Amino acid sequence: MRFSLNGIISSDEDARVWKFFGWRAVCPADIRAALSGNTDDEFIVEINSGGGSVYAGFEMYSLLRGASVKTCAEVQSLAGSAASVVLMGADVAACSPVAQVMIHLPSTATQGNQIVHGQSVQMLNAVTTSIIAGYESKCRGKTSPEALRKLMDKETFLTAQQALDMGLIDEIIGEGQAVNPMNVMNASGGLPDIEKLRAAYLEQHQPEPESEPQPENEHRKRVLAIAEATLKTQEIF
Repeated sequence: MRFSLNGIISSDEDARVWKFFGWRAVCPADIRAALSGNTDDEFIVEINSGGGSVYAGFEMYSLLRGASVKTCAEVQSLAGSAASVVLMGADVAACSPVAQVMIHLPSTATQGNQIVHGQSVQMLNAVTTSIIAGYESKCRGKTSPEALRKLMDKETFLTAQQALDMGLIDEIIGEGQAVNPMNVMNASGGLPDIEKLRAAYLEQHQPEPESEPQPENEHRKRVLAIAEATLKTQEIF
């Protein structure tokens, strides 16, 4: 069975918000549903994602690691940030010859006093350690944790060959034994402000009083919400 992991990696709660505003998003619940409905001997994930929520990526990684069937991941264009963590969870990780894997440090936004900011630093350090653990498990000694951390510090885009040499993937599609053709926030670049989109989504889904529908007003609200959220982007890893 083939599963398409395209777009933003999102929590289960926020996926419907992203989709409502026209963004492609995949959440852990989608992986769970696909795995439960899979009747094949293997489960193949096609990855085309710049990342999103690191914790959603962790959950997807764990689902692939714990699957009862062989799991394969094929990077067709980019496995960036949280998507690169999901890639590590597959039994067999492969890249198209033109695909790339991007790794970097997680990031977040914090408001509050120095204690709150210190807690965020501690959380980010812990997340970084967890990400490196996932990479190191796949590398099997080919690349040290220290080398991985240096590449994350620099936000590194790896070619398929570089990822193979480091041990982050097992093979390049079309070279040698290819993957059977039957088949976390962690994002390169910025994302619109999910808080603003969530608020606009909830406003649109409140029970309406019995009156004539006003499609033009609803459309205007949606366009304004997207524009406002896009103006304020945030790095989410």
